Amino acid sequence: MKLSDAARKAKRVYLIGNGGSYANAVHICNDLLSVGIKAYTLDPATLTAIANDHGYSQVFSKWIETVGESGDLLVALSGSGRSLNILEAMWAARGKGMETMLITNYLQEKDMQGSEEEQLTIGHAAMKELRG
Repeated sequence: MKLSDAARKAKRVYLIGNGGSYANAVHICNDLLSVGIKAYTLDPATLTAIANDHGYSQVFSKWIETVGESGDLLVALSGSGRSLNILEAMWAARGKGMETMLITNYLQEKDMQGSEEEQLTIGHAAMKELRG
């Protein structure tokens, strides 16, 4: 399913990532908000509080367990596609009945910068479709 279709269908969209992928998640979140889609990323204060209390591997899954609901969408951006905190969040989302989408290109290209560029390419393509 395309990001634009999944975002339209979802009640809310949650976006996660690490490092540059987190920055891309924030960028795509803001774009989705600009077209009226309820989209969220984890703010840095809450992110570090969860990491402090539960460990970084649980930083996104604890958030999703708290706020996620069936009908929501989790979009995970990951350069490697293998980060434990990303995988834990996807498992948590599926446990809540949420749809999940992993955006990564690293498994094919083994190029982190290319993977992060592809994340924004997918996000921008979705925006073109959503803006019609």
